[in-house]
Amino acid sequence: MFSNSAPMVLDVLPHCSSVSRDGWQGADDERPLSDKGFKEAAILATLAAAGVQAVYTSPAARCRQTVEPLAEIVGAPITLDDRLREASGFAEPAVWTEGIFAPIGQALGGAWVAGRGIAVVDELVSRHSGGHAVLCSHGDLIPAVLVHLAAAFGCPLPQVVDRGGWYRLQFGTGELSMTGIHPA
Repeated sequence: MFSNSAPMVLDVLPHCSSVSRDGWQGADDERPLSDKGFKEAAILATLAAAGVQAVYTSPAARCRQTVEPLAEIVGAPITLDDRLREASGFAEPAVWTEGIFAPIGQALGGAWVAGRGIAVVDELVSRHSGGHAVLCSHGDLIPAVLVHLAAAFGCPLPQVVDRGGWYRLQFGTGELSMTGIHPA
């Protein structure tokens, strides 16, 4: 895992501010960014674009809309990955989060979600060795992945970022540093 022959930068973006779940009538996957979120995405694109070669995202509309301005600036296609979807309450795999495992179901569900996200990160580190990629996902998957990576690499967790910010992960040979980036 995480074998890269050259340093690699992965920017991990939580989707920008979205329309509230309260009152949203459509499918959650189609819940869009709010007006504030579209402004955040435009600002984020201008700040985060330098050197980006590839863009990956959850299929959810709010994630796609977060990275569209950035992908346009860098001229990269957007790759959708189902493994970057929202965790939906850390309820998978159901047989391991219910019954006798119910007392630790949230922890097991979090491990499942982190594992899905870690698989994506590992592929990106390998695929874009020596490069710079962007990954956009949700506020439940991203912390699970970052905590797992911090433990695996023995590095400190970054400062938590607000919507419109991102986490910069810098992979070296067997090393990782993580920084929270807050737009001004």
